[in-house]
Amino acid sequence: MDRIVTVNGLILFVLGVALGYLVRWARQAGYLPDLFIRNKGFRPRVGFSRLDGMASVSLLLANGSQEQVWVEEIEIHLSSLVAIEQAIEPSFHEVKKIRQMIPPGDMLPVSLAQAIYKAAGNPQRRYTCVLSSVLRYKIGEKSSEKTMPNYRIQMAGLTADNIARERKPIPAFGARNRPPQDIPAVTSKLK
Repeated sequence: MDRIVTVNGLILFVLGVALGYLVRWARQAGYLPDLFIRNKGFRPRVGFSRLDGMASVSLLLANGSQEQVWVEEIEIHLSSLVAIEQAIEPSFHEVKKIRQMIPPGDMLPVSLAQAIYKAAGNPQRRYTCVLSSVLRYKIGEKSSEKTMPNYRIQMAGLTADNIARERKPIPAFGARNRPPQDIPAVTSKLK
């Protein structure tokens, strides 16, 4: 009885592997569309990454498109700041220059910890704030801006303790309406 169960399990395993290779081949040959790929295009988001051995609040730039994406900068604004023992007066505003090309199918994490820390006035203890931001980038010849969702962030120095999407409406901070500077031309065209 055990031999029959083992043989049947082995046959099912071999058939499953063969079916997986067949689906992979059909997708690569163009016979089967990419039904399981939902997230195509340029998808920036704010989240955690492990940079320099610590949990860092980062801008995660995922390029699922067929085009290269030039990311110029992210402008951040802090509101509802609760901090004690700040080393300097908080500016509540910072611009983080990124100036990097993201090839198709690649992802780039960019730490926002230093910019948030500086905008909060270099707090020496734990602090919380609401992060609002605008990302400026270019796909092909088209410059774009994306207003990112607002996040409530809890940090201790440069280390992130918690990040959560803020559902309450936050007043717009009046991002600068200017075209990004020093953007190199990208040779590929939008499809």
